[in-house]
Amino acid sequence: MAAAAVVAALLATALSTPQQAAAAPRPPGPPSDARLAAEPARHDLTREQAYFLLPDRFANGSRANDRGGLVGDRTATGFDPTDKGFYQGGDLRGLIKKLDYIKGLGTTAIWMAPIFKNKPVQGGGESAGYHGYWITDFTQVDPHFGTNAELAELIDKAHAKGMKVFFDVITNHTADTVTNVEKKYGYRSKGAYPYLDTRGRPFDDSSRMGKVDRDSFPYTPVVNEDEADVKVPAWLNDPTMYHNRGDSTFVGESGLYGDHTGLDDLWTERPEVVEGLEKIYQRWVRDFDVDGFRVDTVRNVDMPFWTQWATAIDAYAAKRGREDFFVFGETLSSDPAVTAPYVTEGRLDATLDFPLQNAIRGYASQDKPASTLSGVLAQDHRYTTDKANAYEQVTFLGNHDMGRIGSFVSQDNPGADDAELLRRDRFAHEMMFLSRGNPVIYAGDEQGFTGPGGDKGARQTLFASKVPEYLDDDQIGTERTHASDAYDPAHPLYKAIASLSQLTKRHPALRDGVQEERYADDGPGVYAFSRTDARQRVEYVVAVNNAAKARMVGVPTYSAGMDFRGVYGSSARVRSGADRKVRV
Repeated sequence: MAAAAVVAALLATALSTPQQAAAAPRPPGPPSDARLAAEPARHDLTREQAYFLLPDRFANGSRANDRGGLVGDRTATGFDPTDKGFYQGGDLRGLIKKLDYIKGLGTTAIWMAPIFKNKPVQGGGESAGYHGYWITDFTQVDPHFGTNAELAELIDKAHAKGMKVFFDVITNHTADTVTNVEKKYGYRSKGAYPYLDTRGRPFDDSSRMGKVDRDSFPYTPVVNEDEADVKVPAWLNDPTMYHNRGDSTFVGESGLYGDHTGLDDLWTERPEVVEGLEKIYQRWVRDFDVDGFRVDTVRNVDMPFWTQWATAIDAYAAKRGREDFFVFGETLSSDPAVTAPYVTEGRLDATLDFPLQNAIRGYASQDKPASTLSGVLAQDHRYTTDKANAYEQVTFLGNHDMGRIGSFVSQDNPGADDAELLRRDRFAHEMMFLSRGNPVIYAGDEQGFTGPGGDKGARQTLFASKVPEYLDDDQIGTERTHASDAYDPAHPLYKAIASLSQLTKRHPALRDGVQEERYADDGPGVYAFSRTDARQRVEYVVAVNNAAKARMVGVPTYSAGMDFRGVYGSSARVRSGADRKVRV
């Protein structure tokens, strides 16, 4: 049965009058625990709404750079608009032309997948570096996307429209140029194959670094002559700057030391590598007015690296007048106990909130109990540091690796019609926008994109496609196919997201007001929470229902006899009873 997907937000009048506030004793005594809890520390970036895109898949502003200045077939240029694994033609010029479309959603920050120069094609030529994660030159924009000058133009024009720009950056690996003499690639552990110094003595790189040469590694590293100098800066061409232990199995030690799908895994325990990566990204802070970084594959890099690197980037940005420079990381886990240490110990400003993404999908798309949300949000305390907390978390519903929210609602509800899929998709967005954190829209989600999910299956172009697999995708809320451009501001999801953005701008407590759980059914049903503006002393009550039937519930609030009026999903006016509950 179709979910009701009911959302109601109610606004209370002030919790105390100005006269009551004026009656506070002077001088004030020490702050109470309740006051400290009600006024948590806040980073500047708690009211952002980001739009995430892959430049190759968003808009093609110039056909001249489709092949990146290269000649030959697709194995040389990486360009083949009929294959989802190759460059499609999107670029920075196209992004510049579509800034108003992005701004129309209420976007305050554009987050781009990596734009640095990539190895066009690697492996057996089965796919290209259109996604940006096979970097060879960390100092210039990939020619498929444009030039450094066009990047500067994009940032300037985005800023002029009130939007920040975040870069997706990588510290875990580079493009694959390092192989080995043995021609074997299975992972070799540190226990069985310790690192050896130049005198043949084993050492543990997690506690000390020995002087090394090519004979120090589990595999003897070698670089083909035609790629010996392809990486920039030059130190990246030294094969002893990499772990050289074979391919990761993504289990245990290999998750930190193994090559991620064959990519050269940087030896981030080495001080030279840490310093080199600091300088690489400090250069982008210095030369471009970038506002922050999203960091890829954070869990595949040792924690001490993050503590040093993130601290160095923050300090450098602050010296250049960017005190609010924002660094958030991809920490792939649905467990806050796993993701939070990268904020508290690793000193990142936030992580991508995979735990909340999983909980919202479960509640909005899979009819899971309200306790699914409770279990995640009850652990928000884990993110609290002297400079950060859960309100800075970057929230999302799907992405270019795991799949889209449109994919999930379609897969989770195979018998649903388009109207139900649209309701569930919109419901998930409502849950994200009305909960704490900085919401992200993945380009195409606002147009109802679906797809099978997972990597290439979640990377459709917004411009007309020639890829057979994409042409077969259904889209939610429209009869359009991927044979046509998809920049429609009248699409029901685009309009819903823009409306949610306007709502949270009118009522900013719905973005970063204190969030407190008020009600949670044991099974599918009602979940309710308050968002409170501690300065204006105004309480908002958000009540949602994922069950198939309407429910009347009593939701606790802060005050008895307080008037509430509907601001979203309801126009009702209600008053809290003597028990301080509102009946919704």
